[in-house]
Amino acid sequence: MSINFEEFKKKIDEWVESDEDKAYFENENRKLELKHKRYARFEEWLKHNDFDRLMYRLILEHDEEWLEKCWHNGYEAYPNNVLSFVIDYIAHNFEPIIVSELDCSFPNQIWQFKGYYFQMIYGQGVITKIYNKADKRILLVI
Repeated sequence: MSINFEEFKKKIDEWVESDEDKAYFENENRKLELKHKRYARFEEWLKHNDFDRLMYRLILEHDEEWLEKCWHNGYEAYPNNVLSFVIDYIAHNFEPIIVSELDCSFPNQIWQFKGYYFQMIYGQGVITKIYNKADKRILLVI
């Protein structure tokens, strides 16, 4: 099967000028604005609440029952919506750091936030590890 690049380019150019294109990017902008509003609310929440309590609640929620539910539904274990939000917030608002003791042979990034290290290891999927910053003890692998 050969690809006609001129025809492909023409279709892309037509799409860029279409109402569908405008609607798509308006929707993406709305989602981005909503995400930033949620980040701002989370930052306000952090001023008045204990992040450690939230983290330990999230760690406890990702127990054997959660893992079984993921596997039973045909998925690898993954963070629930709240933990996904926390990880997204950290990854989008802070720069990764290097922690040589936590480095591994796979591509990975580590962020430090509120006494925890959050490590994302990339391969065929993503493994998320959360460590206690003080002693580098692993708290969650998902």
